[in-house]
Amino acid sequence: MTTSPEEQALFADASQAKLERQQLNPADTAFAIQRGLAKARTRRMTGHVQLKWITAVLVTALAAGWLLMGPLGASTPQQAMYSQPAQNWGVLEPFRELAGKEVDGNTISSAINNGYVQLVNRSVKSGIYQLTVNAVMADENKMIVLYTAQTDASQEIYSVPKTNVVNGMTNQSLGYSGISSLYTPNGKYTLYGRSTVEMDGNTPLPDQVKFDFRISSVVPDLLADTNKVKKDPKYQFSKPMEVSFDLDPKFSVPKTEKIKLNQLFTIGGHEVLLSEAEVSPLMTRVRFIYEPNQKIDYKTKLSVSDVVNPIEIVSTTKDGQKTKLSGVSGNGTEDGMIYSFSSNLLDGPQSLVLKLRGEPGKVYDDWQEAEKHMLELRIK
Repeated sequence: MTTSPEEQALFADASQAKLERQQLNPADTAFAIQRGLAKARTRRMTGHVQLKWITAVLVTALAAGWLLMGPLGASTPQQAMYSQPAQNWGVLEPFRELAGKEVDGNTISSAINNGYVQLVNRSVKSGIYQLTVNAVMADENKMIVLYTAQTDASQEIYSVPKTNVVNGMTNQSLGYSGISSLYTPNGKYTLYGRSTVEMDGNTPLPDQVKFDFRISSVVPDLLADTNKVKKDPKYQFSKPMEVSFDLDPKFSVPKTEKIKLNQLFTIGGHEVLLSEAEVSPLMTRVRFIYEPNQKIDYKTKLSVSDVVNPIEIVSTTKDGQKTKLSGVSGNGTEDGMIYSFSSNLLDGPQSLVLKLRGEPGKVYDDWQEAEKHMLELRIK
């Protein structure tokens, strides 16, 4: 079976999505981080490095580091990893398990529990494939789309390898779409997923949204002789499909809290300024400025980035409920970095404490020991 270049690219995306659903080996992750940073340090000495390349190295190491720290964080029973369910989620109940296994889980739980969600329930079908947009939640900084993808009994579903969320009137992309999905426990033909779009906060939300996607499935092996060598699986892709829907105006009402912090601290021999934070219903952003009292070059910036390692934000509500807000992404700026975390603003947190790895390069025997040495910075 021949495939077009577009389908080959989709297959690569589908394979990556499949890998991301598998459990990560911490030893392999640590080795990958160390090898990547070693290569980065070698390349630093060979010539000029552009800011975009610096950002790519930092974000890759950041993402891998968060994944590596995840299982350790789960071992602290005194702090809830996800918002406590306030009610039955009704038609969205199937997404509770998905929320419990991904970095945006607290955000999704908080939004649904507080009614900050729009039920969409719009479907499109093409051949053996069907996708339903179940719900959406949005603010100035982020949009989360919950969907159900299905195939009929002729082929097992493989993934939704790529999605794109665009302005329904102008077809302009709203931003980069990240995806995650979860197979149903009792079938091979349905998966629940979410697509997340990070936005800059300066562009008004559109009145109408269009969700573009394709679904992939596994072509069944028709060989009757089970003694023959099993071939690599083949995959089939749906035609490009789309679902359009109007966005609830309630999401356009600004809810972002901007907090000036200007907290100066020293770590690894470098001065760093926690400049400000933005907290919205679906995202928490913090901005760091490296060596604020001097002009730094890219080598110094990378050196500071090696020792500034945000782990999580701990949110505490007035009733004492603690929730860990996981790191989601990071982006380089001219003078430092902006890190994004999940959010539970709608739960009314009374305090937000950012935790960073306290002693750069130190190896700890367990999570409890590591927590004792973490640097804590109060955001709220």
